[in-house]
Amino acid sequence: MARVLCVDDEIEMLDTTRRIVARDGHEVVAVGSGGEALAELEGDPFDLVLTDLMMPGIDGMAVLATALEKSPGVPVVLMTAYATIETAVAAMRAGAWDYVTKPFSMQELRVVVERALGHGRLARENRRLRAELEARGAAPAFVGRSAPMRAIDELIARVAPTDLTVMITGESGTGKEVVARAVHARSARADGPFVPVDCAAIPANLMESELFGHERGAFTGATTGRRGLVEEADGGTFFLDEIAEMDNAVQTKLLRLLQDHEFRRVGGNKMLRANFRVVAATNRDLEIEVAAGRFREDLFHRLNVVRVRLPPLRERLDDVGPLLDHFIDRFRQENGRATLRLAPEVRAHLCAYQWPGNVRELVNCARYLAGLARGPEADLSDLPPGLRAPVVLGAGPTRPADDHDDAPPLDAIRPELPFKHAKRIWSDWFDERYMQRLLDAHGGNVSAAARAAGIDRKSIQRMMKRQGGADRLDAGEDLDDPDSFEGPDAGGTMR
Repeated sequence: MARVLCVDDEIEMLDTTRRIVARDGHEVVAVGSGGEALAELEGDPFDLVLTDLMMPGIDGMAVLATALEKSPGVPVVLMTAYATIETAVAAMRAGAWDYVTKPFSMQELRVVVERALGHGRLARENRRLRAELEARGAAPAFVGRSAPMRAIDELIARVAPTDLTVMITGESGTGKEVVARAVHARSARADGPFVPVDCAAIPANLMESELFGHERGAFTGATTGRRGLVEEADGGTFFLDEIAEMDNAVQTKLLRLLQDHEFRRVGGNKMLRANFRVVAATNRDLEIEVAAGRFREDLFHRLNVVRVRLPPLRERLDDVGPLLDHFIDRFRQENGRATLRLAPEVRAHLCAYQWPGNVRELVNCARYLAGLARGPEADLSDLPPGLRAPVVLGAGPTRPADDHDDAPPLDAIRPELPFKHAKRIWSDWFDERYMQRLLDAHGGNVSAAARAAGIDRKSIQRMMKRQGGADRLDAGEDLDDPDSFEGPDAGGTMR
């Protein structure tokens, strides 16, 4: 729930605005003049200021200036019935986050408010990250000090002060956004915004509008103009996550943007400019994508200036212990536990495990233990079900010796069976056992499992339905509900 200040001298409009914002569960302070707004801004901070522009006496521009002075970084949205290019440009230059034109629909205002609040959350997260890094001085940006991560930390320290484009590669769950945020936090742009874009989460037909924004009337439903993510990233870092998922047509326009830092909003004629640093990430081999014609070669070379490869966790098992300690301590505090430690056999067990879901799987394990361990020392029985089986060093998890149901279907190898029939028996056996282990490792969360496995969540859903395993989902995740998909760590949302 956010705290929102609404300012308007028209009482009916003020009441309408208050009700629309409060409908989404936000705390609303509504005042009818600029003077009252300035008085409120002297008190507790707000997450968003929504103010009329034209008011007698102290107008919206004065409210904007005071809000930015009292709470630097707070998004301010101006409401105006006098929408001209001059007033809009003046407001943006003065620091307004956006503006809406009266009369507006309920949905229009709700969208603008949620986008502005998301921007504010990003700004606060950036400030928190900068403060954390400053407090640690020259300390590395990563937990764990294995040789591969020391090398990456040193590379980030060298590249961050430059404006070079960075390409981060690595398996799903290795922490690519953590690296991107470390590059931003150590750069000269650290005071600017860090704007992540999950290219896999935005439909192709909406990507251009999300990136570049649109003008009023650009398409059906565009009843007001809107800034895109490119404009939000002005002065900061533009993080393009899962870049290989971007549609080819949008790749072409992105290439022009990266070359000239110029763009047009959808439906607009005016050429705009934005000053940002680009960091991209992918879990795919882009050289293969280029060879297959799925990714533009010229865009690849534009992005692939400095390559940072994040190794999977199984290649740096020395980091498992420090990572577990870090996240267990963090989640222990969040759960109000006075203490929580790992029994020696648990630590040895987890430090030998191969972590197919990488750091994301480890974080889920730490969160599970911090919430469900039955005593101050977690033993083997406290582990998530998928992590209780014994492990063989360097070979990943193995099944318990008495788990006969997990044995391969050797009776399928019979010459009297047609080849396709016998192969299907083995394939079905593999699918079922793999999905069981994968979902156990991620607490039944289909979205997390899909990301760790590098496959589409719908593929997991289809296999589960075919195997009758839909009841293994978390209660909060619906097989057919796209809104149940988890966003990026942080990030991973896009705002």
